[in-house]
Amino acid sequence: MNIYKKQDIVSFIRRQGRLPTDQFGQILPAGDLLLWFELDKCLTRLEQEIIKKELAAMAEAQDALEKLRIIERSRTNLSS
Repeated sequence: MNIYKKQDIVSFIRRQGRLPTDQFGQILPAGDLLLWFELDKCLTRLEQEIIKKELAAMAEAQDALEKLRIIERSRTNLSS
């Protein structure tokens, strides 16, 4: 996959804000995210697999940052 195409797709998704979640607040699986952003309509199967890996990494990073925010809030509340 063209590196610029991949970077532009990832940038486009990041500009949308937080990744979409299910009714329980869990980030949608990478395959569902691919459909959510309708990337299945404009990417080849190989490109979709590459983007799914990127989406999974983005979801993992978002989860990690949320956990860090929770830890930071609890520290702030303890020191108040």
